[in-house]
Amino acid sequence: MVWSQTWIKNNLRFCEVLRVALAFGLFVSFVDSHIGFSQSTQQSHPSPSKPTQNVFLVSTSVPYRFPPKSSESQPNPSTLSAAQIGQLASERSGAAKSLSSDSRSRSLQSQSLCNDSDSEKEIVGTFQAAVAYRLRQTASANAMKLHYGIAACLTAERTLNETATLLDEQDKAQSLLVEKGIPIPDPHLVGRLKISLEDKRLENYSKMAILRSQLSALIGTENACGHAPLENQEIIPSDRDVCEHITQATACRCDLRTMNRLRGTINADTLAVWDRMGAKLSGVPSLAKSKAFWPRMLFGRSTREEIECAVIARRNWIDELVAEQTRQIALEVDVAFEKKKTAALRWVKANEQIDNWENRIKQLEMLGEVQGNIASQFEANLNRRQAEGPRIERWLEWHLANIDLMLAVGCDL
Repeated sequence: MVWSQTWIKNNLRFCEVLRVALAFGLFVSFVDSHIGFSQSTQQSHPSPSKPTQNVFLVSTSVPYRFPPKSSESQPNPSTLSAAQIGQLASERSGAAKSLSSDSRSRSLQSQSLCNDSDSEKEIVGTFQAAVAYRLRQTASANAMKLHYGIAACLTAERTLNETATLLDEQDKAQSLLVEKGIPIPDPHLVGRLKISLEDKRLENYSKMAILRSQLSALIGTENACGHAPLENQEIIPSDRDVCEHITQATACRCDLRTMNRLRGTINADTLAVWDRMGAKLSGVPSLAKSKAFWPRMLFGRSTREEIECAVIARRNWIDELVAEQTRQIALEVDVAFEKKKTAALRWVKANEQIDNWENRIKQLEMLGEVQGNIASQFEANLNRRQAEGPRIERWLEWHLANIDLMLAVGCDL
């Protein structure tokens, strides 16, 4: 009888803990806020009216189907790695293909059909090649972010399943108490908690479906629909200094390399071309081209000293452009590096919290051999599952920051 009173007391305590613990929502809301955060990224298959549409805003009308309970009914999942996903997205980047196609079209046009000079074709073509390369890198980064988002959702699904198992065990224990005539203050509490848990499961599964739909726009439906990434849940914090990444970015970024390379093309013959390019890069309207205007200005009215001054001014302009872009790149690298470092440190803390709960579970199991504390063990196991949520969040934060860092550095992803 003493044991029964202790059990009832612990059972009521456990039910109160469940009421609060199921409200934490595990990982679902985190996926929504972090995978959808990048509002400036570009979709690789832009619509004609919106050439820079956001890849994370792709709408989906995929009908909902609850994930099968049995593994035999599921199709064989794709086990493509993050690098393979990124490579596919790079190769299929619609925006990059469109830009490259335009560049090839310009190069094939005869002089009679195109008023562009050879120097202008070379300068514009070089810029287009750099932009296309950057678009491929962006598409690759977006696809890898979606890949890790799906992996995190799958991990959260496993945690939800473990929590559901704990609730089933509590439900069975409660049913035994009812059969023995022991009153339960709220016999329907576990049932309500199960409904809340299933609601979170539905939300998590919906997010996975949306992420796969967005991924299909980058790598194709045949690769994305069944994509179930197998990723190691451990991370290896980087021990490199942020200055090393900034130095590497200065050497790798295609925009900097292109501008430094094209600086040598600024001369008296290409001033007109660079005036139009400068207008485009600065976002201001450019003057209409005239075949007779610039030769008359440069060779009819301008002295050699004036021409040299114009060339020097244009080179100074591109030097300032390179310097400003270098500062912007350094900021991007610094921010991504800080996010990655912080995520790694917080991931370590989340693991320490899990270890603490596992030690508590072992302690309660040892005490359970001499006294009844099953409810306390349930409580500790539930808190152990709850602690998985922050760990998954930090894991995804680290991978997203790592991808942003790689994109900011600009070397091959």
